[in-house]
Amino acid sequence: MADHRNTPNRRDVVRAHPLREALLELIDRDGTTTSTIAARELEESTGSCSFHLRRLEALGVIEAVPGAVGRVKPWRRMRVEQATLNRELEDTAYASWLAAKTSDDEDFAFSEVVTLADGELAELRARLHRVLRDFVGSEPRADAATPTAVIIRAFPLREEQ
Repeated sequence: MADHRNTPNRRDVVRAHPLREALLELIDRDGTTTSTIAARELEESTGSCSFHLRRLEALGVIEAVPGAVGRVKPWRRMRVEQATLNRELEDTAYASWLAAKTSDDEDFAFSEVVTLADGELAELRARLHRVLRDFVGSEPRADAATPTAVIIRAFPLREEQ
């Protein structure tokens, strides 16, 4: 059995390279990008952007957008096929926490319905990623830090058909 204790995780590998972080920020902002667009936006070479986009794909962070034609290869954040399972696990973990919760336990939950113009959902997603990035992958702390689930769901509401 392989020893993974000293193997860097995906988050560390991405955070270790500023171009990879910048590429993800660009994808978070726009929804997709190509190596050509990224090179222009980030003032890098297309070869370098293409290389790092393929590395992010190998790490399972992004994927090629299906159905692209020609040499243009747009990339997007990985669409997780296990999304339903993930939501069930999140809901189960939250229900378990609520059942064991004492009045001293801190939490917050809220929900808002907002009206967004075209492009604002992508902007919201990018802003939230930036906020969470300050906490994700932070160094272990000497105080009593607790792993905490942060679950954000933002999606357009559809009228019932």
